Amino acid sequence: MGISVVIPVFNGGHDLEKCLAAISASSQPILECILVDDASTDGVVEIAAERHGARVIRLDQQCGPAMARNHGVQAARGDIIFFTDADVLLHPDAIGKAASALQSDTELAAVFGCYDDQPANPSFISQYRNLFHHWVHQTGAEEASTFWTGCGAIRRGIFIELGGFNADFKRPSIEDIELGMRLHRSGYRICLLKDMLGKHLKQWKFWNMVRTDIFQRAIPWMMLVLRDGKVSNNLNLDYKSRVATLLAGLLGLSFLLLTVTGHAAAMLPTLIFLIAAAVCNGFSAHEYNHRGITVIATVLALLAPLIAYWLAPDPLALIPLGLALAISSTHLAFYCYVLHKRNMAFAIAVIPMQVIFFLGCAVSIPLAFIKHYRGKRQTGPDQRSSTSDSDTN
Repeated sequence: MGISVVIPVFNGGHDLEKCLAAISASSQPILECILVDDASTDGVVEIAAERHGARVIRLDQQCGPAMARNHGVQAARGDIIFFTDADVLLHPDAIGKAASALQSDTELAAVFGCYDDQPANPSFISQYRNLFHHWVHQTGAEEASTFWTGCGAIRRGIFIELGGFNADFKRPSIEDIELGMRLHRSGYRICLLKDMLGKHLKQWKFWNMVRTDIFQRAIPWMMLVLRDGKVSNNLNLDYKSRVATLLAGLLGLSFLLLTVTGHAAAMLPTLIFLIAAAVCNGFSAHEYNHRGITVIATVLALLAPLIAYWLAPDPLALIPLGLALAISSTHLAFYCYVLHKRNMAFAIAVIPMQVIFFLGCAVSIPLAFIKHYRGKRQTGPDQRSSTSDSDTN
């Protein structure tokens, strides 16, 4: 059973070299490594490919990772296609774990893993982002209804049968999730292998993270839910996440109502609490044995909203503050996990990040509804019925 590794890349830079070196160090022999150059301009792809024996397929114009992967699979010779990204360092046994799972269970169509808990970039945002990803996957069900191309493998024949990734996704988005939903809907089994890992090299920045979460993840994901009429209770769509999203929507609505009714000052305790918690990320870089620093950071974060309420008492202030705390309480297990992996200051600094994440999820819901039903109005009944079975190919 031959394995072809397919990697889409656009201006991969130095990360690509590291990615290919990790694949070369794999304990599982592979048939080939295919780099699909999505019209890069940095001149790195050919040099890196030559050093590590990868085959390059160059696209004349940039069309996005979905189409790039489709080109790679078409050219692949392996029975199994292993997908990864140019900013991921696969663990030496990652490809082998995928091969072993697919070889031992002939009814299994695809497998995927997750990022490890030691992301390469030291920034707080990058550490938080990857730890949240790792925790979500580690606590998810092994029988999955989705797919992930950061570290995932699929049988080539089934991939071709389903038409590959939806080429309508022109930018990195949820094309892998959409493929996983089609796999599941067609009766194929997908498995989450929690010990199949890769290290993420990406540096996340705040506004890039927020923009990505809303416009490239949450809105298109919600539109898939509206299209199929089904919501899985797994990974980012579990019941706790749905409750947190609902509470975040109420928090945003409370901010709006307090502003328009002239009670904007009632938002201050909540905002000060979130800002004080966020400031704790400045202390999180200290070693775990600096207990004094983490205790001080904890006390300041907890006292800040109380001081703000004492200075400007308003019973209405308890509404958004209570909602913010309720959002945080839905994922206490994640904070405990972060506390174990990092320290108290880091865990406190994660609180506003989680509130912002679920606020983004809440905002995406009405935006997705508007986009979905606007598309239905623009597409006549006859056209919808003729394209309903082919719009994902």
